[in-house]
Amino acid sequence: MSLGTPDLILLILLFVALQAWWIIPIIKNNNKINERGKELRDEIKQLEKLYKK
Repeated sequence: MSLGTPDLILLILLFVALQAWWIIPIIKNNNKINERGKELRDEIKQLEKLYKK
């Protein structure tokens, strides 16, 4: 192994960790929004069926 290889590996791992630190909460929030959208669509369909009768 050359002299700078451990430093390079450490920098790459640090970069990946920092990217995951802000991307993962965005993905979780997006999933929550999508689930709420599905619930709202289901409620809209139920109300449409109710008022069509």
